[in-house]
Amino acid sequence: MHKPRQAAVRLGVECLIMAALFVVYHFVLRWLMLNTGLVLGAVRPGYKVYRIVPLYIYWHPHIKLVLLLGLGVVACFLGWFRRVGWARNGSTVAVAAVFMAWQIAIACGVAMIDPPERPPAEPKTIAKRPWQKLWEPYKVHHASEYLTAVPRITTPRQFLNDYAGMMPELPLHCRHHPPGGPLFLWLVAQVFGSGVVPASLVTIAFASLSVPAVYLLARDALAESPARLATCLYVLAPNIVCYSATCMDAVFNVPMVWSIYLLWILRRSHPLLFGMAGGATTALAALMTFSASFLALWGVVVLALTALGDRERLANAAMGLVTAVATAALIYSGLYLWSGYDPFDVLHAAFGGQDEIMGGRGHSSLRQSLHFMAANLIAFLFCAGLPTAILWAKQVYRELRTSTSSRGRWLTLSFALTLLILDLAPLYTLETERIWLFMVPFLAIGAAARLTVERANESTSQELSPQAGAALVLLAGQTIVMELLLDWFW
Repeated sequence: MHKPRQAAVRLGVECLIMAALFVVYHFVLRWLMLNTGLVLGAVRPGYKVYRIVPLYIYWHPHIKLVLLLGLGVVACFLGWFRRVGWARNGSTVAVAAVFMAWQIAIACGVAMIDPPERPPAEPKTIAKRPWQKLWEPYKVHHASEYLTAVPRITTPRQFLNDYAGMMPELPLHCRHHPPGGPLFLWLVAQVFGSGVVPASLVTIAFASLSVPAVYLLARDALAESPARLATCLYVLAPNIVCYSATCMDAVFNVPMVWSIYLLWILRRSHPLLFGMAGGATTALAALMTFSASFLALWGVVVLALTALGDRERLANAAMGLVTAVATAALIYSGLYLWSGYDPFDVLHAAFGGQDEIMGGRGHSSLRQSLHFMAANLIAFLFCAGLPTAILWAKQVYRELRTSTSSRGRWLTLSFALTLLILDLAPLYTLETERIWLFMVPFLAIGAAARLTVERANESTSQELSPQAGAALVLLAGQTIVMELLLDWFW
């Protein structure tokens, strides 16, 4: 057997082994929950939507003819990437725009594999169109989704001022998040009209804005061809595909990923300019999700690793991060003076609401905390894609063993250390397959680095490893299979 084929087969076998281990873990965890009283956040067996522990996803096989649409879109994307996408032609803007278009097409095509459900009272003669699945989440989950809070917004200024006090009366998800989600959907309603259809379509389009940031971050850490490969891995990731149509976490993902890119690039040049831009996007991210705290932790880790092993960039890193913090503080000070919005009051109210809902289901015991450490990481890595996760883990191991400084080494190691700290804390109570979408770019870049073979005599020229084609096919296959067999709730 030739080496290229051996590498591809080996990756396939590794993915099968990891999938089998996940199934075993699922049944062990489910047995513990049913027989020992273990409860982990909102994810538990015994109810339809909680059967695939540790995922907030349930078993729902559905094979329809519309499957051909999703398969066709994904197959066309893989064919395009193999023949054209990773070649070294096209401007930065053109490459980013094409990847964005593909991301939208894949998210919509795969979402339509799962047809919308017909309410029991509705006559069977009324056909449900596949594209209705795109806005079904906003329509079905109106009691908990951010869209239901939009009518409560008289003006953004009033909403920001009253938000902390209003949180107990708002839909479920608003009670645990800053006001950015409802404000985003309010703005959509002002520009495109109210209702679930414009809200859904704009959400899907806006979610694709994370793609250019992933491409730019990968290109800085690696090179042009592997950067395109990393972007391809990101676009095909199961959770990126399935939560982009339609889940607000895909909207929250956009300022998070742009903040990661800007806070990383400031180490190389223009620390004041990129620091201000990164501070602004971080402030926007913090207005949408409390997971923006990841950016602060990661920034500290990057600064520490820069001081230890990349000191020529230390001055830029320190100056840029200080600028980012000052910019974010200035923005929130202005927001407070304009509207009275106090993020600390909102955080306190969110903790209160979380404690009320999660009583006995959160970090109430050491046992639960230990289970969260394992389950948070497993849920995220599995839904980010088994091929990507496996290759990323191998790249982390390689970077730890070698002392050679590569362009992506500190990015890979800084994320691995931040993820370890975040997981050991632990702060999250599962559902990390969607809450941690902003971490998928790190996995994709690490995996692309692993799949890239540098030519010894051409420092700027790189080619894909023999495993790359297998990785893309396996990743696309996992996404399609998970959409066929599971209901992602959103």
